[in-house]
Amino acid sequence: MDTENYAKILTEFKNKASLKQAIYRNTTEVFELLKKQLIKTASKLKSDYQAKDPSVEIDYKENNKFEVQLKFSGDMMVVSMHSNVFNFGTGHSVFQTNYVKEDPSRSYCGIIYIHNFLADSIKYNRLADEGSLIARLLINKEKHFLVEGEGALDFLYQDFSANLVTEEALTDIIERSILFCLASDLIIPPYAQIKEVTLNQKQSMLAASGYPTGKHLGYQFKAETEQNNNL
Repeated sequence: MDTENYAKILTEFKNKASLKQAIYRNTTEVFELLKKQLIKTASKLKSDYQAKDPSVEIDYKENNKFEVQLKFSGDMMVVSMHSNVFNFGTGHSVFQTNYVKEDPSRSYCGIIYIHNFLADSIKYNRLADEGSLIARLLINKEKHFLVEGEGALDFLYQDFSANLVTEEALTDIIERSILFCLASDLIIPPYAQIKEVTLNQKQSMLAASGYPTGKHLGYQFKAETEQNNNL
């Protein structure tokens, strides 16, 4: 005879396990669509610009099931999908929306990240180099999505109830991410900061083809800022 606890387990399977599997499938589908749009963007950029200046290398590459990259000149945009499903932290503004109040399970999301690295960081395996997280896409069970990120990507896609995944929206996110990468220039570090170096550090630099560098901007996403403010 089934116990009360066993019945609760079956209910939780329906409320959590099946829900998360559905969200995982949705996130996978969105990631596949995003990859197709990245391939189209890379092909178009090659046709429209690389023919004019072959020194500007434009290349799309799939690293594994969960990660792809788009190289354009000295920049590398890495797009990756997390294999797990998440919920927002307590106090996040998404819980104040009617969309989530009507159905709290809508707040569970899969995540796709867009990072920016220097192409040379990956080429020369400079493990000390830093990249920056440009944006993250949060996809729920209904394929509605939010985007948290830099610049316009921090406010254009904040309406969870209205944002449905489309090719047009994904292309816009890709193009805005590329523009952000291009606008993020390397800054020469202060001389005093790098003038003293041990021999071990210098040998490590030589092995890694230069001084550690990167495109880390030191920002926090809006959700992280809100959470910190609530602590």
